[in-house]
Amino acid sequence: MKRFLFALLIGTIIMLTFTACRIKETASAGETTENLGFIGGNIAAGGLMGGDRNGWVYYRSEADSWKLYKARLDGTKKTWLSDDCPCYINVLEGWVYYSNYRDNFSLYRIRADGTERHKLIDGYCCNLYVTDSGMYFDMRDKNNSVQIYHMELDGSAPELLVADMQVAAYYDGVLYCRSTNKLCAYNMQTGTLSNICEKYTHNVCADETGIYYWAVDKNTFCHIGFSGQEQVLLTGGDFFNYTEGMLYYFGYGGNNHDYYCIYCLDVKSKTTSAVLSLSDQCFDISGNLLGITIAQVRDSAVELDESYFDNDEGVFNGFSEQAGYTYVIEDSAFCRGGLRESILSTGKLGCWILYDNNGGIVWD
Repeated sequence: MKRFLFALLIGTIIMLTFTACRIKETASAGETTENLGFIGGNIAAGGLMGGDRNGWVYYRSEADSWKLYKARLDGTKKTWLSDDCPCYINVLEGWVYYSNYRDNFSLYRIRADGTERHKLIDGYCCNLYVTDSGMYFDMRDKNNSVQIYHMELDGSAPELLVADMQVAAYYDGVLYCRSTNKLCAYNMQTGTLSNICEKYTHNVCADETGIYYWAVDKNTFCHIGFSGQEQVLLTGGDFFNYTEGMLYYFGYGGNNHDYYCIYCLDVKSKTTSAVLSLSDQCFDISGNLLGITIAQVRDSAVELDESYFDNDEGVFNGFSEQAGYTYVIEDSAFCRGGLRESILSTGKLGCWILYDNNGGIVWD
């Protein structure tokens, strides 16, 4: 019996040692077990939509005056939560955090069921990232200069972290900060700020494989490993969102750029596919087709009827389908844009588009 207990004790020690080593290896590989209120590059894309990883989407409704709503991934069970106009939406542990456009971008939080809404801090606050360790955001001071802060999840103890920079991303205890001419990493444990690159960057995201960003002046989307080696993943495009190995971006389709598309680049396999192709047809405010295309209007290739123009300004008043940032929520991808189908069904061009196998459908 003593031998059995001794053997059991040794086995337990070996197993615990092995487990500890595996945990250490996982941490050193860049993976994190910290709970996050955001997914991938959704916040860098404006954070107009967020998810709770349990099939619920929290979003700024196009159908109801940009108010805060939630719905299931398939668009069912749409529920009003607040008249606030949210951006930088985070969802963590049953709370929805956001910057409120209707209150000069002050930070708020509300329960996922719409109760206990309250203001966390007053001020022009943007680029909000919510984690187990608190909230990271930037706020303009009285001189309109942007400063980076940390605050507890209940809105207490706001603390200045980095002066004269904006929050660009957060991953595994590192806060990525940017200005108009550089991207830096702020280590939360050591309090040190290190330079990543001297570029004007946007749409920054970080994960276990490194840091991703759009170099605005060069119009290239880049990846830089933690060792410092940089590579260009894409040249051209717009509205970038890198999330979980996939880079979504806006581009033009056709030989003459005669219609718009959202593309997805699988960073690992380096394969690209169009996940949303929009129509090249122009239509009026009622959704009636005008019989002309975007390219024809752009190139003045057809003689347009005078009724297509505003009498005072001479501006073409036709419409075409449009798309912006992609937001990835669990296994679904959404885009805020406009479809002719939306005008025909709701009377509004603007809508949330859910990507499906046939392109896109009106989700909200």
